[in-house]
Amino acid sequence: MPESVIRLDAGHEGEWNAYFGGIAIRAPNLNAPLASRRVVLAAVFSSSLGVGLIFGFQPPLIALVLSRAGSSNFASGAVTAASLIAVMVLGPFYPRVMARLGLKRSVVAGAGLSALILIAMPLSPSVPSWLILRCLTGCALGLSWIASEVWMNSVAGHSTRGTIMGIYGTVFSIGVMAGPGLLEFTGTHGWQPFVIGAAALMLTLLPLLLLQQVTSEVQVFTPMRDLGKAIRGAPVIMLAALVAGLVESAELTLLPLFGVHAGFKDREALGLVTTFMAGNVVLQVPIGMLADRYGRGILLSLCAALSAIGPLLLAPCMSAPALLWPLLFVWGGTLYAFYSQGIALLGGTFAESELPTANTVFVMVYCFGGVIGPSVGGMAMDAWPGHGLQGVLSGAAFLLLAGLVAGALRRRG
Repeated sequence: MPESVIRLDAGHEGEWNAYFGGIAIRAPNLNAPLASRRVVLAAVFSSSLGVGLIFGFQPPLIALVLSRAGSSNFASGAVTAASLIAVMVLGPFYPRVMARLGLKRSVVAGAGLSALILIAMPLSPSVPSWLILRCLTGCALGLSWIASEVWMNSVAGHSTRGTIMGIYGTVFSIGVMAGPGLLEFTGTHGWQPFVIGAAALMLTLLPLLLLQQVTSEVQVFTPMRDLGKAIRGAPVIMLAALVAGLVESAELTLLPLFGVHAGFKDREALGLVTTFMAGNVVLQVPIGMLADRYGRGILLSLCAALSAIGPLLLAPCMSAPALLWPLLFVWGGTLYAFYSQGIALLGGTFAESELPTANTVFVMVYCFGGVIGPSVGGMAMDAWPGHGLQGVLSGAAFLLLAGLVAGALRRRG
């Protein structure tokens, strides 16, 4: 069968089989009862909460432990960044792993391995050892991360995909925000934080482990050469991933430093990030609901416009708290929509058979943006003190807006 032909046949056990390039893929039946979809989504959301928790819990724990051991800030940053680099390097192989394991087992295996690695970290708390372990953690969490998103996109119907991805963005962000809070409870000394962090991650997997097998094992993997096809097939969506990774990482890393340079105390400077993240948590679901109603491209364009304007208003509002905190709240919510609604657009653009590859590329591009964001933002701050960070953040959002507008005009033409 030619690669360009896609055939859908009714499958067994409430599934359908998609034949792409002569290789079968089994995925959830989109005509399944709404109640069963909600059960599946609730279980996947729970596991995503755990992945977010580790993303927020592990980096500060690593930084504090290595700092006490006398390691440099560069070493701590390198260990932290190793997981994102690992996702990028291993990305081409994730579709094959998901094909062999199926989505449910991929999510469970990735999170379970991450928990085991977390427990093993106190055995050798050194930079070389933790570089390796963070790479392994990135490989494992990347599998769980991508498989969860593919699963949610498969279960979500077209009319509710934006809302579902908005809920996913909210749940994941709650996990990220809960990570430092859990660290305050566990402390940063000895085995306790590592064991409790691993236990918390496994606890979020319970709903998924108790879930009946709802999909058969995926029977396909996409060749590595097809990763490039995913980028060519949806360049603007992949641009959203790049901008999201770059701006989010630069914002979270450098906004406190910007606040300190502006005369804020440390606690107030950290409050800038807290308010920014709060906007992400609260606004993702409303943005998703509006996207389902008025169009995801339109809402993403609006979010890009607001995120481009936000950094330009940052400096004038620093001396006016009544304006600063609402600005950060709205800016944070619209910025994080780049990722959640980008994933929703991904599900509406690619066939089920192509989603594992497309989602993998999306995450790889996002991670690349996350790796370069702090460096690009930091260099801009050094080159143009007081304005460099805002220039990078605003320019990236304007680039995405230009891409969305150009894509819309091209489709109309």
